[in-house]
Amino acid sequence: MDNPILKYFYQSIAFVFLCHSSVVYAVEPRVYQLGDSGAIAPHVRLQFGSDSNPLRSDEGSGESLLLRVEPSVSYLVRRRNNELELSFEGDLFQYFEEYCQAQDPPVIRPGDCLQGSPTFNKASYFDQELSLDGSLEISRRLRAELQLSRSVRHQPLGTGLSAIRSVLDVLTEPEAFINSRARALVSFGAPRARGEIQAGITFLDRDFDTERDDPLLDELDERSTSPDVRLLYRIGTRTQLFAGLGSSTVRGGNSERDITRQTIGAEFDASSITSGSISFSNETEDFLGNQRDVEFFGFEVELTWRPRTFSTVEIRGNRQSERGLFDEDISLSTRIGADWTHFWRERFSTSLGLTLQFNEELDEFTTLDPDNETNEDEDDIVLFEFVGNYNIRRWLDIGGFVTINTRDGFGDARDFERTLIGVTANGTF
Repeated sequence: MDNPILKYFYQSIAFVFLCHSSVVYAVEPRVYQLGDSGAIAPHVRLQFGSDSNPLRSDEGSGESLLLRVEPSVSYLVRRRNNELELSFEGDLFQYFEEYCQAQDPPVIRPGDCLQGSPTFNKASYFDQELSLDGSLEISRRLRAELQLSRSVRHQPLGTGLSAIRSVLDVLTEPEAFINSRARALVSFGAPRARGEIQAGITFLDRDFDTERDDPLLDELDERSTSPDVRLLYRIGTRTQLFAGLGSSTVRGGNSERDITRQTIGAEFDASSITSGSISFSNETEDFLGNQRDVEFFGFEVELTWRPRTFSTVEIRGNRQSERGLFDEDISLSTRIGADWTHFWRERFSTSLGLTLQFNEELDEFTTLDPDNETNEDEDDIVLFEFVGNYNIRRWLDIGGFVTINTRDGFGDARDFERTLIGVTANGTF
């Protein structure tokens, strides 16, 4: 089964952030103390520039001016060792050109390029997230945490369901979905003690935006319940080993399945120069349908290296499974990235970022014959970003950026090249 409208959904969620992430925020949110033992931290980041290919089309979609606004505000209450934080984050992408895909021959759909004039903007969207995080110290050895969030996310054209040409022609706007997430965590073990145990459970409900009344998108709704337990063991004062077990029960969507994972790893702060974490996992996905089960080896790495007090290098990587909307749409995604931030002067800094992503869609995961690898689909995604910042005041930076994003997919329909260039303003109030 190979329906282009329903392909590459899960694979693209991380790619959304890959396409739009910035290397660094030079100005941190300024914290204002309030009279009720609380504090508020407002922040805003602006970008104004030019995008050479807003729709990420293999044929190009024409250059457009772009305005990006990222407001955020947090309210924090802290009493002794207990905390409560309420946060809002927004991300508005607004293009000054309106886009719709031309049809040859013309295809008339409600609201889509009627008379050749679009009544919507295929490239613009507004992401937002509201979250509540709380931590409670029940006793010296027992602590509890609760995280609640609700977010609206969009997959820009050229990613996700719209990753190939035929889907670009069908969709009338960026796909939108609503994530509702709740996580509870209980930890037992004194602070800085040699041993600690953590037990948690996560609920996730993903609903696709159904304002367009599209039955194909209605089938994307999915819910999952994920309990997990982790044992931590400290070696000395700077290294902590951990091992964990976790599972997920996924219902709804296209492929109901039970997932189990075993994880081992370490967190370390070797010195004031090097710190980070590394973990390895073995995961098994047991499908309730007739498709073949999947087992793979994953990893996650985060390293921070500070060779100088004015220079920081961050390295990150992970490998995980990604899923489309049919039994056959299973792939492995590997991401590797590095950022280098350097302060040339007290007020002037630059940041370089490079991220590589490799998606492998292999028949060996989906056919009854494990030796059948004749139709391998691969996507290679490269993101390069340069940002320069000048600190005018303690609360305001200005600068510029250049972003180059390319995708070399299986077949020309997935390929695109995209360059963004512009200026930034990054500040707190």
